[in-house]
Amino acid sequence: MSDDVHDKLTKAYLEYYKANEAFEARRSHRTHASSRRWLREIRSLAKERMEEIHHTFKAKKDQQDNDLQVSTECNGLTEETK
Repeated sequence: MSDDVHDKLTKAYLEYYKANEAFEARRSHRTHASSRRWLREIRSLAKERMEEIHHTFKAKKDQQDNDLQVSTECNGLTEETK
């Protein structure tokens, strides 16, 4: 089963948490790079999730506007309301 972006974001944060704990324990090049890699992944997934949320909201809003327009037309009013 494929994870959605929210699940990937959650998993990435958990990986970052582990990497950051390792970095705080031993400040080496490897732990530094690992922490930063997971932060970049979180940033990328957060942007992707923001777009999903925006498109979902916009689709729902557009559907409600269309329903309102159809309802208004069914009531004998031909004027668009927005």
